[in-house]
Amino acid sequence: MNKVKFVFPVPVYVVFLWAVFFIAQAYGAIPQWSWEKSLELKKEQVYSANFDLGNVQKKLEFRWTLFKNQGLVLHIRYDKFNHQVVLYKDYQRNAFRIPLARGDNTLKDDPQLLLYFKDFADKKAHLKLYIEGLGVSVLDENLSQGVD
Repeated sequence: MNKVKFVFPVPVYVVFLWAVFFIAQAYGAIPQWSWEKSLELKKEQVYSANFDLGNVQKKLEFRWTLFKNQGLVLHIRYDKFNHQVVLYKDYQRNAFRIPLARGDNTLKDDPQLLLYFKDFADKKAHLKLYIEGLGVSVLDENLSQGVD
């Protein structure tokens, strides 16, 4: 008795590897920044920016007050809500993410502000700001005088 063997035109493992590759590419894509800025802030120097989210304007303000044990204490106010965070230069503790739009923020295209702590030198905090997502623009920015 002859056994009939069914042969796939493409091996199953090739299809599986192909699917894994493309799913990984979709989730691991390079972020597309719609805006970025480098900042050097002195102690108590306030950075403020106004954002336009469709027909709504929102204000962001932040300053740093203390650098101790390699941690930078930031006071952030966005949309009348206060945050106090401590950022370090090492990976996983060097960034803070603020959702700019209200909603569930589950979509990748929802705008978010990312604040990265890069370095502390000459009594200045070196920060990098990014906006990821769509539907937001920066109207104006201001940098006040800090404490020397």
